[in-house]
Amino acid sequence: MAVLRFTAKYALGAVLLCTAVLAEAKLTVPTLEDLPVLSQEQQHQLACSRTANYFIRAHYKTVEINDQFADTVIDRYLSFLDYNKSLYTQDEVDEIHANRARILRALNFCDLSYPYELYNDALRRRFAKYSFFVDFVKNSIDVSTHETLEYDRKDSKYFDTPSELRALWVAEIKNEYVNQILNDKTDKEARERLTRRYEAALSKIAQTNSEDVFSTFENAFASSIDPHTSYLSPVDSESFNEDLNLSLEGIGAVLSSEDEFTVINELMPGSPAELSKKLKPKDKIVGVRQEDGSYDDIIGWRLTDVVKKIKGPKGTKVTLEIERDGGGSSATFAVELVRDKIRLQDREAKGEIKEYQGSKVGVISIKSFYTDLHKDIKREIDKLLKDGIKALVIDLRSNGGGLLPEAIMSTGLFIDEGPVVQVRDAIGNVMAQADEDPSVAYQGPLVVLINRLSASSSEIMAAALRDYGRALIVGDNSFGKGTVQQNRPLARVYDFSNTELGAIHYTIAKFYRINGGSTQLKGVSPDIAFPPQVDDDEIGEASEPYALPWDKIKPTAYKGYLNIDAYVPELTAKHEERVKNNVAFRLIKEEMQRYLERKAGKVLTVNLAERRTMKESDDLFRLNSVNARLKDMGEPEIENIDELPEDFEFPDALLNEAVAVASDFSDALAKKIYKSEDTPIFTRFSVTATSPNQKAETASATQSDKQLDLEKKKKIIPFFKISFFCASASEEISHAFSKFLPGSKKIGL
Repeated sequence: MAVLRFTAKYALGAVLLCTAVLAEAKLTVPTLEDLPVLSQEQQHQLACSRTANYFIRAHYKTVEINDQFADTVIDRYLSFLDYNKSLYTQDEVDEIHANRARILRALNFCDLSYPYELYNDALRRRFAKYSFFVDFVKNSIDVSTHETLEYDRKDSKYFDTPSELRALWVAEIKNEYVNQILNDKTDKEARERLTRRYEAALSKIAQTNSEDVFSTFENAFASSIDPHTSYLSPVDSESFNEDLNLSLEGIGAVLSSEDEFTVINELMPGSPAELSKKLKPKDKIVGVRQEDGSYDDIIGWRLTDVVKKIKGPKGTKVTLEIERDGGGSSATFAVELVRDKIRLQDREAKGEIKEYQGSKVGVISIKSFYTDLHKDIKREIDKLLKDGIKALVIDLRSNGGGLLPEAIMSTGLFIDEGPVVQVRDAIGNVMAQADEDPSVAYQGPLVVLINRLSASSSEIMAAALRDYGRALIVGDNSFGKGTVQQNRPLARVYDFSNTELGAIHYTIAKFYRINGGSTQLKGVSPDIAFPPQVDDDEIGEASEPYALPWDKIKPTAYKGYLNIDAYVPELTAKHEERVKNNVAFRLIKEEMQRYLERKAGKVLTVNLAERRTMKESDDLFRLNSVNARLKDMGEPEIENIDELPEDFEFPDALLNEAVAVASDFSDALAKKIYKSEDTPIFTRFSVTATSPNQKAETASATQSDKQLDLEKKKKIIPFFKISFFCASASEEISHAFSKFLPGSKKIGL
């Protein structure tokens, strides 16, 4: 991919594992005495003061620095230092919370002595853990016992005793050893590889610097406010600005750190990573092999160092070793990619014709909201209309957003002039952003297909078309990002020093539908739900800590088209009848159910025989699923999954069903037109949420906003005019700057 992207969210876990890329020569393993004792540097006082000033006085959310907030910052800081809760006992955590007065001093007066003490202590604890790992793998590893590993402890309680922590360490080592054996490594090869991995982690720990500590604490502060607020170090800020040029070379994936792992959060449209069809969000990159055969095991590396290994000149090859979680079990495989230079505009919206029961249905796939997108959509609509389409599907799946003006103008192709989205700033000013072009490019039956990774501008377009009664929505519930961010450097033109201070990224406004409901948190719900292909509890705004709440404001005036609700029962019945024997739909549901059942177990055996049985079961399940799809296509079955060609793709069952729904919608419209005026006005301008709990939630959120307004107006703060620029900045070209996991540094490459 053409772009190295730092999102505006900072690091967890791996921030402890620092800077330089390891030399290819044999590692020199540091000792405990080699660890640095880090302290606050001179420039950090000014950077801290300015960061706090913006966060406290200019953020959309009112921030009160009190004991409760200090406890939240401590929890976030510890989540960065000890993501999987494998370093501290509960008593030690309680003692840290008892020192909240020193955290308050750090927040109010930028006395960072205590955050630095905690970080230095965490470095030594992590060093002790990896030293234990190195010693443990020197001897044979018994994987015949029946121990288990709680593989995701971020929401679990801290252990009470050091012995429990030690037992967790042993289970972690055994799990990694079992993974190596299941991926065809011998005992010797597995232990040698793990030794190199752990020694590399020790070396990284010894290279930590003061900026790492400062960045980690400031981002604990930022992410305690909301998940899209962050501090960027001078290095990160420079990369952020380079990213806006969309001109660097790499593979096209947005990455973050979770504990010691590098995790794929997003695949950029048209990038080598996306086009490979082999990578998914939440995949872990555990190793990188270059074209010359050199290999690096990157578990424990910081993101900037991982990027240096993956990024490279256009046309060169890089192989990623991927570990994919199966809800407890994991599979490891290699993906070879050719680095390329791609601009967002290179992935234009494309139209195609789908045949359904002798009729033509048009499909326009939109992967991002780039400059002049609306012109490309208009061009494709004109082509499809010449071919005599019966209906049109707009495919917004996995579209993370982009430029707000393009979302407005693209929506305007399907409606007369009118508002598309409302934007509310920190002091309560609301502005409606409208399409001012009365021309309509397409007036026929319209279906919008979304999924969990449809976010921001995608949600604005889908919501507006639904609220106008212009389109039926099908698919999965969307992501739910309805906030506006602004990036601001901390340095000022009149500073006497040339020392770099970094930048901040913070929330300044929220988006609202024209019916008054926010897209924040709840996203856009489909009229006809398709089976999800990702875990909605793991991906989405609602999964992020301290996400701003859903609320609503007054609707803006707009003229509707159709009463979509009147068509939904009939279309749903036809859909359900059609998919009840649909092989692909059944398999998607079965795969997700299998994943959720594994995940619900929360623990994973580290017994090799039991894990081998699990792997055989997983392999058989996958083979049976593939053969069921092949049989449904009239193709011969295979005996081994490796027989499937690398470039083989199954038909897009979800898109095909969206086409069928669009055809049904066209037929229903031909029979009877239910206009929006037929809908009672209170229904038309209400938000879907009507249960008692939702009503209470709405009332509470509205009251909170009134209080927010009052408190904000008491402050002397600059008024940030919400404009296309601010909204565009919030969308971040393709939404990767502020989209996924909370508090996580994200880098695109």
